[in-house]
Amino acid sequence: MRGFPGLAATALLILLVGCGSRSAPPGAGHQFGGVPDLRGERVMVMPAQLVRGGHPAVDQEILFALESRAGAVRWMGADALRDAMIRSTGPRVEIDALPVQAFLAGELQRVGDPLFGDLYRLGVMVDARYALIPVEVRERPEEAGVAVELAVALIECRSGRVFWYGIVDGELSSGGLLPATATAAEALARRLVP
Repeated sequence: MRGFPGLAATALLILLVGCGSRSAPPGAGHQFGGVPDLRGERVMVMPAQLVRGGHPAVDQEILFALESRAGAVRWMGADALRDAMIRSTGPRVEIDALPVQAFLAGELQRVGDPLFGDLYRLGVMVDARYALIPVEVRERPEEAGVAVELAVALIECRSGRVFWYGIVDGELSSGGLLPATATAAEALARRLVP
């Protein structure tokens, strides 16, 4: 009977440690999957979906950083996608409000409907194989300034397969949100187009 309190304390410790580790969301540097060779591909760059910080020009910063990288990737930003939908007779896709909440719950290997249907239709419409979705933008305030983190998914439109999901962050900036957002966008571009 003397061993029981020790056993109970050990079980409680294991339970508390296990519960604590599940509640912490992944941070910068977290990733799964791999980035395929995107050379020669058209990639749709969706607008940021869940914005919890960062500069209001985050979409423009991401597209600028991607287009600035060397390589033969054809990036198609939100404005070009909206123009294509206006010219199309098919159903419109709300690219500013995609159903991406499932990415926050855990690692997805494949997306289902309605997100898959939206990406499939858009991909066919503009002849794009991949969609890049900035799922979440968030600020990370620190004593010396602020950093911006981007949680981003790269999805194949025809299958719904999530090739890569990662969280990148920019440099700590004491100069405000624009430089912090720009360096996060540059970090994303370096990860996607080495």
